[in-house]
Amino acid sequence: MILNHTIEALTERRSIRSFRTEQISEEELADILYAAKYAPSAMGLQARHFTVIQNKNTISDIVSAAEKNGAKFLPGHTPFYNAPTIIVLSAPDTAKYGREDCACAIMNIMLASHAYGLGSCYICSALNGLRDSEIIKSLKLPDKYTPFGCVALGYPKENAPAPKERRNDDITYIR
Repeated sequence: MILNHTIEALTERRSIRSFRTEQISEEELADILYAAKYAPSAMGLQARHFTVIQNKNTISDIVSAAEKNGAKFLPGHTPFYNAPTIIVLSAPDTAKYGREDCACAIMNIMLASHAYGLGSCYICSALNGLRDSEIIKSLKLPDKYTPFGCVALGYPKENAPAPKERRNDDITYIR
């Protein structure tokens, strides 16, 4: 197998579920958002919006709203794993591929974070909270935008877990 830095980043990145309390730097955040903006988007329309949350009370309000709206978390589980930064990805209600545009940007966020030695985790378990009418107001989204996912970011509290063994039965060639 031919390896290069990009392939290494793709195979070394892991979801982190334990973060230190210190906030990421403004420079790191700016670079991560810059990389996110270069994610592919349908027709190049860039139909997505980034909301950066670094306020513990707002994060707590999202979790409370998620539970109020039916999310079931295990006792003691924190859906954002105490990450100091959450980036919410939203898209217009009318965007045919808004969810996909957001997912592509989320992957760029996770890869850029990994490049800085930061941890990240793609979070969708709190969508019930992010889509709550009161939370939507607090996120200051553009009119008629809906959250489709978010990323928890921060400095990892511990080493990333080892990768799981990869399947060998998930590729079909048609030649």
